Amino acid sequence: MSALLDDSVNRKRYAKRDGDAAPKTAGKSYGSKAYRWNRDKYSRRRRFFDIWAFVLIWLTWLWLDSKDWSYWGGVSEEKKVARRRFQAVWVRETLLDLGPTFIKVGQLFSTRADLFPAEFVEELSKLQDKVPAFSYEQVEVIVEQDLGKSVAELFRSFDPVPLAAASLGQVHKAQLHSGPEVVVKVQRPGLRKLFEIDLEILKGIARYFQNHPKWGRGRDWLGIYEECCRILWLEIDYLNEGRNADTFRRNFRDRDWVMVPRVYWRYAAPRVLTLEYLPGIKISHYEALEASGIDRKSIAKLGAKAYLQQLLNDGFFTPILTPAILLSVPRISDFLRFRHDGANPVQRPGRIDGDALRHCF
Repeated sequence: MSALLDDSVNRKRYAKRDGDAAPKTAGKSYGSKAYRWNRDKYSRRRRFFDIWAFVLIWLTWLWLDSKDWSYWGGVSEEKKVARRRFQAVWVRETLLDLGPTFIKVGQLFSTRADLFPAEFVEELSKLQDKVPAFSYEQVEVIVEQDLGKSVAELFRSFDPVPLAAASLGQVHKAQLHSGPEVVVKVQRPGLRKLFEIDLEILKGIARYFQNHPKWGRGRDWLGIYEECCRILWLEIDYLNEGRNADTFRRNFRDRDWVMVPRVYWRYAAPRVLTLEYLPGIKISHYEALEASGIDRKSIAKLGAKAYLQQLLNDGFFTPILTPAILLSVPRISDFLRFRHDGANPVQRPGRIDGDALRHCF
């Protein structure tokens, strides 16, 4: 999740004062479309229908793409590009409709320009940030359930409008009563139940592909499914994420050009994680970087240096870096996101030797 974006927009906040009434909430979440998955309860039957419909329609698209007669007036490169662009928009919108499990898949695919056409990479990259938020009322309920106190009791101020929303949760800027500014990451409501339903359906889809005479040959679809299950369950444990952040922070404690947010453990729970507020600029916002006087070549060198330290020295590394993970401030390469998935720290015992590293590229 891109936890910290440019904090340039004036946001409404509430502050708890002696004698004040309870603070007003933000009402409905921003975004004009209401998604069926953005709720506490889900229909297993409806999920089964929606997921299988997506799979079968996409397979039909792929089959038609291989048939020249499916292009009206004859096949051409321009028509192929236009069709891919249309399909990419449809895939992105359908993944959003299907919810967190499938948004995560789309986010992973958006980093694989080596596997997918440019039209798909461009569209799926929009899933890195542009995910609908859930309501502030739901945030209040989750915080109180997990931390045992209300938002007003825990924080001096708490922005009801999230800085960013992602597939599994969203981030709000807040201030502790002791003074420090923080960001509070809150998990989407009903996520565990949704995973249970989706993963059961995906197991059936994996079994279908495993037994397919063409697509199952030479591929371990069920093994891929099991690995995805393991990663997804780890990812919704924010305490695990906090431990990863602490390990990452210790590993870079002697590097003043890498800043890692501190975890406030008194305000941490399985579905709520409170981190030090470290604003920055996404490394893909080139104009903003240049306007701030940040040398992109220096940032690239520092990022490579930090990544090699993770691989060769620490054995604890972020496998995939996306623009949503890495932020920059002048003279600092700033890692800001720590989860146990394809884009977050993975523990490996010892170091990785040079021969092994060469096989990674």
